[in-house]
Amino acid sequence: MAENKDQLSHCETCGAPLPVLRRKGVFRKGMVFMIIAILIIGSGGAVYFASNILNVPARITEPISVGVEEIQGKLKGEKQRGPADNGGAEIGKEMAGRDDQKERSDPSAGKVSEESKGAAEGASGWVILTDPWGRQVNKFRAGMTGNGWLALPARACLGGKSWHFYSDSGRDAEISGGLWIHGDRVGLWQITINGGTLDGPELDSWDNRRPVSWTSLESKSNYHSIMLPMGRTEGFFISTPLPASINEAGIFMQDSKIVGWSFGHWLEKGYMWPGGKGALLTARTLVRYFYTITFANGREEKFAMASAMDKGSAGLDQLASFIEGFRLQPKLARRDTPEYLLPEEIIAQVRALISRAIHQGEGNGVVDIMNSQTLKDIGDIRVLMDIVPAIAENRGFEAALGEIEDSGRYIVQRDEVDGAKLSALHLQLYKEWLQSLISAGAVEKGWQTYKAARVYYPDDPALHLLGVELALLNGNWQEAEQLLYMKTYPADFQDRYQLLALRIAEAKGQEGKIVISFPRGSSRIPVTATINGSLYQDFMVDTGASAVTIPSATADSLGLEIVQGYHGGQRMLSTASGVVNVSEVIIDRIEIDGWVEYDITAYILDIPDRPGLGLLGLNYLSRFQMDLRTEEGTLLLTPR
Repeated sequence: MAENKDQLSHCETCGAPLPVLRRKGVFRKGMVFMIIAILIIGSGGAVYFASNILNVPARITEPISVGVEEIQGKLKGEKQRGPADNGGAEIGKEMAGRDDQKERSDPSAGKVSEESKGAAEGASGWVILTDPWGRQVNKFRAGMTGNGWLALPARACLGGKSWHFYSDSGRDAEISGGLWIHGDRVGLWQITINGGTLDGPELDSWDNRRPVSWTSLESKSNYHSIMLPMGRTEGFFISTPLPASINEAGIFMQDSKIVGWSFGHWLEKGYMWPGGKGALLTARTLVRYFYTITFANGREEKFAMASAMDKGSAGLDQLASFIEGFRLQPKLARRDTPEYLLPEEIIAQVRALISRAIHQGEGNGVVDIMNSQTLKDIGDIRVLMDIVPAIAENRGFEAALGEIEDSGRYIVQRDEVDGAKLSALHLQLYKEWLQSLISAGAVEKGWQTYKAARVYYPDDPALHLLGVELALLNGNWQEAEQLLYMKTYPADFQDRYQLLALRIAEAKGQEGKIVISFPRGSSRIPVTATINGSLYQDFMVDTGASAVTIPSATADSLGLEIVQGYHGGQRMLSTASGVVNVSEVIIDRIEIDGWVEYDITAYILDIPDRPGLGLLGLNYLSRFQMDLRTEEGTLLLTPR
């Protein structure tokens, strides 16, 4: 049978009708082709709808977490928050890389948009904030809309109670109120101006489906045709990651209207406006409310007030004001604190005030202000070390050492700071105190102080040698010798070591002798003795006097009886003032340097111009072998 090429219903050769099944196959093939065509057309339409009708950018990787309806609700007074920004920084890095690639590939990227450039020039200016005492807190660039609105980062505004916008065109306007709720990173604030109109583009809502242009407020940088990714709701704005090239304060625009801001180093993201037109907005909070909530009645405000005081006349008042600030809790996190109010900046001012006050003789007042609790509140080792010498001078070594051992230990342990310099001062004060006690002959207090110092510094050679001196002062050469030879000493201590060794040797040689010390080269040798075990009497050694003399007051105090004998107990005595009549008495015992002599004859004599002084004459001295060393200032009396 011949092939029916034209798909006829009857055969061309024999005229027989062709099978119906043949026609069904043709129909099925046609249906398949129609279905495929419909599917292709439908898929193309879906793609077209998704890309052109919905217009979702290909680079969007994170949907907005809270809708525009919530932003608009917030403008009506409803405070709502979006979830935490998880991964926003990573999105920012990804978008920055893609946008950089776009700028390299897109011929229009990086070109200056004359429209946006002109609008930015009309809207740009400086925001200057001052505190209640007239001090400039901050100054930074900002962009204003023609409706008088400008977005400001909260961090930049902290501490300012008076806000002003100075436009590049020469207009000066106060910023008095705006849209901000405690916790917002960015507020939308409005300026007030008396008379005239405001230049600048209108504020309008950001359309995230369309590109934006950006113009710097700090330099000539300008970009357009930028697609920004969706971000998260932050306060009244939507924050969005920025390309790496946008790192200055600037404004974002669409259709010659401002729709967002960037803030340079203050905030790393862009803040886009999703709310209504600027002409329809109304300020709902005041600048003074912002100041009260974020700054007033805290440590930082007290510091600002103290810094503003007249340094020429404030004196201790300014120092006291700073200290009041340290007793208050901070209101700001460190990263949000203005630089001039950071603790280290305030401490530098406090140290300068302390130094000046001490130099001007007001050390006692400084010590009154800088008590232990204050030093702990400040928590700075350098301040403590500035104060300690003043405490030692005005309150004594014991108070100064106590402050180091209390406040110093607390600060070192709490803040884990290096306490090496404080320890060096601590040791130095102990040594100075011990030396002063040795010079004063305060042996008992000296030993107490020495033992306390040894707890902290058991191996210090200088401290150890002071212990040797204390033992010698106490007349215990055995203990001094034991202390001296139990340590080895560095080379720079050898001279002192040798001197103490010589003194110990001399003390050993003087054992069993009365040692009377006097100023070197002096002809007067004073000594104090105990008479009859109950009364101390000052004598002057006098080898020219034949006998011991005592004042009449001493004889009366002891109740000594006059010796009755030849001439009724009266004797004629030759003195430097001439021959005088004296009474004779017997002293039961005289004790000097632990040595006791008994039954000594004495005369009652009041020496002119030296009341209360007795003479130690030959009837006492002859009981000893005398060794006078005027150059060394010692008189050795060896019992015969």
